[in-house]
Amino acid sequence: MGGFEDFIEVVKQTETMQALLQSLEREPAKLLAVICREYEANNKAVPDHHLNLSGYFGEAILRALVSANLITREREDRFALYGYKPTEAGLKYYRAMLDEKKI
Repeated sequence: MGGFEDFIEVVKQTETMQALLQSLEREPAKLLAVICREYEANNKAVPDHHLNLSGYFGEAILRALVSANLITREREDRFALYGYKPTEAGLKYYRAMLDEKKI
């Protein structure tokens, strides 16, 4: 291994990076759950201002959910830039995680 690879391994072993990597795995599930819960409650796209997105990390997770076809982004609400609806696949994963008590 080279110097860069060694450096990456050292940094990955820190508690801070472990927490960050864990967050990268869990935050998309939490955001999907928020969107699915609100969508199931009122059968409407969830306005972007109802989502708690913090900076680039939150926006990246939202884009990942859209790219994975777990939610769709729509322009249908006059009070929001965008609204988000879960797809059938998104609802399937959401319900499975609820059953497993993962969210």
